[in-house]
Amino acid sequence: MGLTVTDVGLEKKSRGHELKKHAATIHCSNTLSLLQRKISNALLYHAYQELMLKEEHEITVKELCNLIAYQGNNHAVIKEALKELLSTVIEWNVVNDTTGEEDWTASSILASVSLKGPICLYAYSPRMKQLLHSPTMFGKINLFIQSRFKSSYGLALYENCIRYRGLGFTKWFPMDIFRKLMGVPPSKYTIFRDFKRRVLDKSVEEVNTYSDLIVEPEVQREGRQVVKVRFSLKERAKKVRLGGKASSELSETPSDELLNQLVEDFGLSSLQAKEAMDEYGREFILEKIAVIESSKNYQEGKVHNLAAYFLSALKNDYQSPKGNQEKVAVKNRKIVEANHEIQKSQAIIRKIRRAYVSYREQMIDQAIQQLNARDYRHFMQDFRDYALDAIQTILRLQRNKYTEETILQSPQVKALLRQFAITMLPDLEKQIMPIEKFVLDLPEESKAAWLACS
Repeated sequence: MGLTVTDVGLEKKSRGHELKKHAATIHCSNTLSLLQRKISNALLYHAYQELMLKEEHEITVKELCNLIAYQGNNHAVIKEALKELLSTVIEWNVVNDTTGEEDWTASSILASVSLKGPICLYAYSPRMKQLLHSPTMFGKINLFIQSRFKSSYGLALYENCIRYRGLGFTKWFPMDIFRKLMGVPPSKYTIFRDFKRRVLDKSVEEVNTYSDLIVEPEVQREGRQVVKVRFSLKERAKKVRLGGKASSELSETPSDELLNQLVEDFGLSSLQAKEAMDEYGREFILEKIAVIESSKNYQEGKVHNLAAYFLSALKNDYQSPKGNQEKVAVKNRKIVEANHEIQKSQAIIRKIRRAYVSYREQMIDQAIQQLNARDYRHFMQDFRDYALDAIQTILRLQRNKYTEETILQSPQVKALLRQFAITMLPDLEKQIMPIEKFVLDLPEESKAAWLACS
């Protein structure tokens, strides 16, 4: 999530006034695997726009796998990674703006997670939400680039370099802090040459190979001992940039699936695949895929360099023998129709998820309002005590919008109130229909789309 063990100096300018924020040090008590890092970043990306508005977020397992470019069918691996995120503790120290004293806070990365059919439900603690929602606390992670990394060390280095993008250099990291940033246990690679060979050099190579940055390490020594490290940062030239706009890369369109097919099935590099899409267009590429797959040489396994053969088919506009042209046309029509059905089903699933969230919120609000006057008064007082820090933060940041009397109108506070109600009101969760049962009351088309994704 771009924050898993990070050490940041913060400074932000707003409308001509310089707003300085105190440095925060964030430490992770567990080392995260590459898969866990990718999942935590993808979940945050998916939830970020509504992070402070919802108590619980939803994503289909299929969509999560797509975001992290996971090609396998073993969803038990995903489940285990999610369980690890529940036990991974983040702790951070921030100087209090009022007292000037350093406050310590800790939270697990995820507060809860559950898998219900094809849906993954997950939630963050109120403290974690505040940390994650601060744009100064972490850099923007490009999930398309993230999917290319092969090791946790490489992704960790990338996460901790991108926040300094545009500055030329990262800050100097003391070696003990940098080891934590990289997720290296204290007892591992204690000799610097081992650390350099197994962690530093490999992570730098991955960043320079797979990301949109070029980084070079610099070290400071005291005598013969390396005590600090920093990195020079350069942007990769745009003509070979591996990224691009996140909105286009992460929109899960048929074009994204085609890019993956070109890379996975035809052996093109990501750059070659993107350039082919830009130059020839999706329909022409689909036509050439069908031509190749219907060719005798391909079917008999005689094509030894499929990537070169495919690029030649594009360049020279290979055509099928006349007898196969109708088969190719039929296959292309089926591909277009299948992609249309996929998009239609995805739209229905999103609509179902929104409807279920609305239903849950209505049920929770109704349960709160049905409390008798005495219980309601005690419940609301307990909630204000529970959410005091979050309420004060919102009042400070949105003082022109909310007051003590109107703070319950804040979408963030409403979300916290519903989360509190689920925890504190006995049997409330049992009164709320599970999503599997909720789907049974929907029209047949919606049920069919849901079952197809299960």
